Amino acid sequence: MVRRLRYRKNQEMTRDFDYITLVSMRFISTPVMILASFLVLGACSSPKKYVHDAPLLPGMSPDIPIPKEEAEEGTDIPDLDQPGRQPSVPAADADSDEEPDIASEPENVRKKRQIPFEFNQRVAKWIEYFSQKDRERFQRFFDRGEPYREVIQNILEENRVPTDLYYLGMIESGFNAHAKSSAKAVGVWQFMRTTGRLYGLAADSYVDQRRDPIRATEAAAKMLRDLYRQFDSWYLAMAAYNAGPGRIRGAIRRAKTHDFWELVEKNRLPRETMDYVPKFLAARYIGENPELFGFFINEEKKYPDVELVSVPSPIPFRSIENACSIPEGTLQFVNPHYLRPHTHPGRRMDEIWVPEQYRKNLEGRLPDLAQYRIRVKPDRGAGDEVERYSRAQVVIVKRGDTLKSIASKRGLSVAYLKRVNGLRNSMILPGQKLKVSASSYRQNRVHPRKGKKRRSG
Repeated sequence: MVRRLRYRKNQEMTRDFDYITLVSMRFISTPVMILASFLVLGACSSPKKYVHDAPLLPGMSPDIPIPKEEAEEGTDIPDLDQPGRQPSVPAADADSDEEPDIASEPENVRKKRQIPFEFNQRVAKWIEYFSQKDRERFQRFFDRGEPYREVIQNILEENRVPTDLYYLGMIESGFNAHAKSSAKAVGVWQFMRTTGRLYGLAADSYVDQRRDPIRATEAAAKMLRDLYRQFDSWYLAMAAYNAGPGRIRGAIRRAKTHDFWELVEKNRLPRETMDYVPKFLAARYIGENPELFGFFINEEKKYPDVELVSVPSPIPFRSIENACSIPEGTLQFVNPHYLRPHTHPGRRMDEIWVPEQYRKNLEGRLPDLAQYRIRVKPDRGAGDEVERYSRAQVVIVKRGDTLKSIASKRGLSVAYLKRVNGLRNSMILPGQKLKVSASSYRQNRVHPRKGKKRRSG
């Protein structure tokens, strides 16, 4: 009986204790839980620091201001998003009929035409993403882009735009010539059909020059040059390339600033565009320091020197290769803008890119190639746009025209016009025909990484 009473008493005391504890927790745990939540949210919202050992690049200042509390932690990433003014591209002398030759430009002048490097948390986030989370796909970008690197950078330099814009093609398409976006933008430089036409890229059911790495790069260089002239900032020019110049002008008007990073801070740009420039800067940074991030760059495979050769049409590429002892697949590789495995059926003679080492052999066999013509009924209107494009690539000099005026009207440089027309000086005559698009392409610059040690695998 005594044991039973003690047991009941202990049970009642236990229940009373549990009740008191429960009531106490209702009043005590609430502020504790709120405090814990604030701590967790604060930890999540604090910017992630990304520490790297990369050397400084040209245009990147070593004197980046770091807040005192961060400097004590030893981080290399500032939380300030205040880039300096971007250097302008030097213009030609207004009194001169010529632009200075690119090859004779002083090194300091050439550097001024490069895009400044800004290093902040947004750039660091994409460096981490490309080099760690998405490194397998980013390695494929390097593999696909390396054969085109020299030819793209040559064209960019000839058109007097920064050669660093090579990495814009990496961000746009990963250097996939057959890339097609959900908005139907096509090629390495992701041109919409209407924009491509505006910059001279023909497209029909047989040929789409947005896929041609040479023609599309020429068009991209002209477009980016136009955008830079409009916004006087390479960051804004790239943003306009992504979102369209109208959106960027509207954002500038609403935010009352021409600074890209301020537009980002004020959230005046589309989300994709706010990440577009940081992605470019991250890709460029990794691309200039591949060993640091563990990427392998195969410099052996290069895009060949090519010439435009007129061949009978329509004719399969394989027939040309077999007749002229050209390795199988070569013509399709240098002519990715052909949507079918044969030349254009809307033209009796068609121009295709041919590697220089096979040009003489092909030209010697031209009379025999006509027998390999195939019967293809062209689509209605096929060839009209390509024909218009071909005519547009030739300018007839009028009285009063100069190389500088023609180059300015076409968005080209004088040096480029001289090269494609084989001119040694700037003298031109009325009635003279000038080509405004290259009919051959040869590498003419030292590889940007030549002489550096490279991992073997």
